[in-house]
Amino acid sequence: MGNVRNKIVLKVGLQGLFLLLCLLVLQPQPMNYAQDFPDVCQESENILQNCDFSQGLNHWEPFLETGSADISVLQGGGECHAPLCPAAYIVSANHFIGGIKQQVSVEKGRNYYANIVWLVFDSLVNDASINKATGGIGRRIGIDPFGGTDSTSSNVVWSEDNWRNDCKICNVEYVTVTAQADTITVFLRIDDTWKLRASEQGFPIPPSNDKFWIDDLGLKPVGGEPIAVEEPAPTEEPTATPVPPTDTPAPTEEPETGELQRLAQVESTEEPAVSDEAAEAEASDEAVEEADVAEESSDDAAAEPTEEATGEPTEQSESATSEPTNTPIPPPPTLTPTNIPPPTATSPPRPSPTLRSPGSSLALAGDAEASSAMPLSLNTVGTLGCIGGLGLAFVGAMMAGLVWLYRLGWGQKETDAEFESENVYNDDVGYEDDDDDDYYDDDDDAYDDDEA
Repeated sequence: MGNVRNKIVLKVGLQGLFLLLCLLVLQPQPMNYAQDFPDVCQESENILQNCDFSQGLNHWEPFLETGSADISVLQGGGECHAPLCPAAYIVSANHFIGGIKQQVSVEKGRNYYANIVWLVFDSLVNDASINKATGGIGRRIGIDPFGGTDSTSSNVVWSEDNWRNDCKICNVEYVTVTAQADTITVFLRIDDTWKLRASEQGFPIPPSNDKFWIDDLGLKPVGGEPIAVEEPAPTEEPTATPVPPTDTPAPTEEPETGELQRLAQVESTEEPAVSDEAAEAEASDEAVEEADVAEESSDDAAAEPTEEATGEPTEQSESATSEPTNTPIPPPPTLTPTNIPPPTATSPPRPSPTLRSPGSSLALAGDAEASSAMPLSLNTVGTLGCIGGLGLAFVGAMMAGLVWLYRLGWGQKETDAEFESENVYNDDVGYEDDDDDDYYDDDDDAYDDDEA
């Protein structure tokens, strides 16, 4: 009886242990962000110099937008929290926004991919409550395709701004651009201003240092053949249009009032004389016209004038000539001064200068080449495969457990039957046999299994 009970306990314990292992396997595991994330610094295609800081800070230039921080390189030891020391080391007792940068000679028009593998930090902001209240620390990597060195320039193309603190290696700091010049600049930027935000919200912040470990920044060409880059159109500077000189009218001398009155009196006295002379002139004109008509009618060779207007001048015959007559010359007209101002010259409108806007020459990597250049992430495929495999393993384990339980129950029934057959009779009691199936006790006394 005790042996059977031990077997049952052992089998139940094994089944419980098996189920516990299944639960542990099926429990959601933290995602491996390093999956399929290339370490460009360790690849032969890398063109970033001193990417692993084995030469200290050579070829790297620190930059600071605000605050204060100290940067150095740790060669090893307990303070170098990096898989492959040496590593860059930044410490700030207060706050700062800054990082490191490097200019690289490249082929204009080609696509380039940059990333960083190791960027971890130690700070009080890792506390969940503080991080929730202040927002954490931001990290990102960027490239200026024009080769500028200003991290605040709008030309810099940045990666995703990573504010997480639940992963040591999040591997989201990567970027791809098309070089617009023969030199590009790689930036690594850290926004460690959470203490300022905490102070603004009234949270007490104990004195502490924020520490950062940086290693394995890489840059490599991707995307195949170079892409033609359009040159920006030169901007024409506006030229000043010369202003034409304006004709200034000469000042008109206005006659005085006394002189005007005198001239008016002279005109009134001369008008009758002018009228008599005009009458005599008209009479002489009529006499001349009558003489001309008489001469024209007597002369047959004279040409008659036509009344129709023609575009060409009419030729007169040499015979149709008239002798000049003495015509009295009329007296010259009297000039009366007027106050009409002389016309002034109007200056033509001055054309306004026009500015030509330079064409935009910034072009990111094309969709097709950028997508082929970007490292393919297989997180989704790997996760689904893992879940599917664990699901199949769990189903198999359940089936095996059911079979085991079934076999365990069957063996128990056989054991119970043997137990009853062996212990149903008392060795000290005699039985009478009525069906010729005699049994004997330990004293060789016969007994029957049907009657006592």
